Amino acid sequence: MLINPLYQPVAGHDFADLIADYPLGIIVGSELVATHMPMLAVREPDGSVVVESHIPLADPLHTVLAAGREVLLIFPGPSAYISPDWYTHAGLPTYDFEPVHIRGQATMMDQPAPEDHLRRLIDHHENRVRPRQEGPDTAAPGSSSGPWRMNDSAEDSMHRLLRVIAGFRLRPRSVEFKSKIGQNRPADEVPITAQHLSLMRHPDARYLADLMKRVTVPRDDTDPPTDG
Repeated sequence: MLINPLYQPVAGHDFADLIADYPLGIIVGSELVATHMPMLAVREPDGSVVVESHIPLADPLHTVLAAGREVLLIFPGPSAYISPDWYTHAGLPTYDFEPVHIRGQATMMDQPAPEDHLRRLIDHHENRVRPRQEGPDTAAPGSSSGPWRMNDSAEDSMHRLLRVIAGFRLRPRSVEFKSKIGQNRPADEVPITAQHLSLMRHPDARYLADLMKRVTVPRDDTDPPTDG
C-alpha cells in the first residue's frame, strides 16, 4: 500500500485500536482467494500485537492458513468524503480514511483455544453495543439493558460451530497503517472538517471527526495544501 509520508499513524492511535473498532477484516491468500472474518488484535505482555480469528474448515483459505503460507489481512477501516466546500483554501474533493494491511503466517490454534477465542470475540462485540451499554431507556425494543450472555441453547450452538471451524493466530511480519485525517490541509481547516463530519449520518464520518478532535494532526504549515 502506498503511504504518503504525511499519512503516517498519529500518536495515541495505533493499528490495534483501529482493528478493535473495525474488526471485520479480509483474509487474502496468494491465489487471490479472499474471505471476510471478524478478528481481534490481542496485545501481548511484551507490547507486541497478535491478530487472532477463525475460519470455516470448508473455506479454501483454511488450507492456506494451516500450511503456514503467508497471507494478507486487510482492514478497510473508516472512510468519509471530504467536500472542498468546507475548505478555507482552494482544493479538490478527497477522502479521509484509515486502512490497515498486515502480512504474516498463521499458527493454527489447538483445543480448547478456539472456544476461548470465540467467547472473547463475542464479549468484545457485546461490550461495544452502545444501546445496551446505555441502559433500558435507550435500548431498542426487546433488547436487554446489558451485554448478551450465553445460555444453554447458545452453548450447544457454539459446540456445533467449533466442529466446523479452526482458530488461528497471526504475528505480523509487516504492518502498513495509513491514517489520512486532514494532514494534507492547513491546520486551521482540521476542526472545520471535523465539525462537518460530525454532522453526517454515517458512523465512519463521525468516527473520523472524533479522531481529528482527539489526536494532534501533524502538519508543516509552511507547505501549501495538497489533495489526495
